[in-house]
Amino acid sequence: MKTFMLASLGILAAGCASHSAAATEVPDFEAALHRHLAAIERRDIDAFKSSVTTDDTLLTIVQNGHAFTTPEETIALHEDWFKRDDWSWKGEVVRTMVGADLAAAVIRYVYQDTPDAKPISTWLTFVFRLEDGEWRLVHDQNTLITEEAK
Repeated sequence: MKTFMLASLGILAAGCASHSAAATEVPDFEAALHRHLAAIERRDIDAFKSSVTTDDTLLTIVQNGHAFTTPEETIALHEDWFKRDDWSWKGEVVRTMVGADLAAAVIRYVYQDTPDAKPISTWLTFVFRLEDGEWRLVHDQNTLITEEAK
């Protein structure tokens, strides 16, 4: 009986330990971030949509200060932008911060609206939230880097 009890406790403990590890396992944020950035660089609207929140609110603030507040608005903005093939966008991840269910990335990117246009530099802050086991974009903040700030 004692052996049975010890074996049962061992199995129970192993089951709890594996459940706890699975419950606290957080998906790879870096991989999710790089998929999102690649979707932008490749103009891949389906990949972009798959990384956006399923919630009703997605705050996207563009360089001129205009704020879009829904995923639908942000997706429509990117659909129109991705249809053009004359712009270039190259981002470099400067910093990431990852918590249990929120993660943020600071990116510095250079954008050219056309091949002849003057490149502009911008700080970009993304905030992602863990939704159903996937990192999804919930905030997108763009801040133009002026000549004085360089």
